[in-house]
Parts: sequence; C-alpha cells; structure tokens
Amino acid sequence: MGQRTRLILGLVILSNVLSHSWVFMRSKPQVMAASHKLYLIDEASAQIEDHDAFAEKVKQIAQSLEVAPEWLMAVMYMESKFDASVLNYKGSGAVGLIQFMPKTAEELGVTPALLRNMPPTHQLDYVYKYLAQVKGRYGNYKNLTSLYLGILYPKAMNQDPCYTLFGKPSRKYRQNSGLDENGDGYVTVSDIDKRMMRIFPSAYHKTLINF
Repeated sequence: MGQRTRLILGLVILSNVLSHSWVFMRSKPQVMAASHKLYLIDEASAQIEDHDAFAEKVKQIAQSLEVAPEWLMAVMYMESKFDASVLNYKGSGAVGLIQFMPKTAEELGVTPALLRNMPPTHQLDYVYKYLAQVKGRYGNYKNLTSLYLGILYPKAMNQDPCYTLFGKPSRKYRQNSGLDENGDGYVTVSDIDKRMMRIFPSAYHKTLINF
C-alpha cells in the first residue's frame, strides 16, 4: 500500500470516528434529560401551565423536607391530580394540591378561597409550610406512606400497621372509604401502605439513598 493510499485511508477513518463522536455528544444530553424527568410531571402538565417552574419548586421543597421528590409528587397526585383549585367532591371542604382542610388553612394564615385561586407554584409554599409543621411535630417522613399520612392523618405516622384512622359507621369513614383496601370497614395504616404501593410502585420503592 502506497503512502498516498495510507494517508487517504487514515483520513477516512478519522472522519468516521469524529462523526460518531459528534452524534454521541449531541444525543447524550437528551438521554440524560429524559432520565432526570420528574416523576408524574406529564400528569402535572395537564393542569399546570408553567410545569417546569413547578417541577423545580417541588425539588427544592423535597430537599428542604428531606423527602424524595417522587413522594411529594405522588401524594399531590393522590389528593388532587395536581388541580390546585379542586374542591373535595364528598363535601369535606378540603381544597387544593394536598386538600387543605378549612381549619388547616386557617392555621396556615390563609383561607380556602385564597388557596383555590392561587397559582399552583405559589400554593406549593403552603404545601411546604404545612408539611414542615407536621414534620416538626411528628418526626421525619421515612417513606411515601408516612408522607401521605402526614397529610391525611398525622397522628398515624409512627403507629403500627393495625392502627385505625377511620371506621364504620362514621362520617369520616364514609368520606375516606376508598382508602379501605381490604373492605373490612376500617381504614388502617396497613391499608394506606398497600394503596401507596399499588398505585405508585416506583415512588413507593424510592429511598432517600438515591435522592
């Protein structure tokens, strides 16, 4: 093989290597971006116009509360499907992303009407304020189930699986009967845990080690 031929062959090989490297470098950020997409953000975008700002604030709040952002997204989806203006359809008076009860709203220095008319990203400030207060009173959120209990029934956060939140024939049970996973007439910590694992398996198994 002559020197000229070897030179041409070398240039062809180098051109191919550089071409493949360029394609890889261009595609790599897209792959990384997809892998870091916030859990349930597609569902949130159906309700929230500025979902990018919402996602960033969720991450900040999760870090401050020392919880996985997946947990926070899951409990908001569970309570409101990210509709910050939604009212509880069973008439409890609860409103918003985590279904603030009227008394809770009052304790946070706001009214249900104000919460209902807030932009979702602004309402997240009250989500954080509430969850921080519960954490200060009842302890750290150890998993998805404890975070949801912090919203639904904080006193149950550190209780055993058989602890009953609501039971027949109370009004509270009727309002929350959908949480009774085994249909025995009692909503227990175990029911809540099973429901979280069934509906949000990836968030349920998310640990703070990976956060």
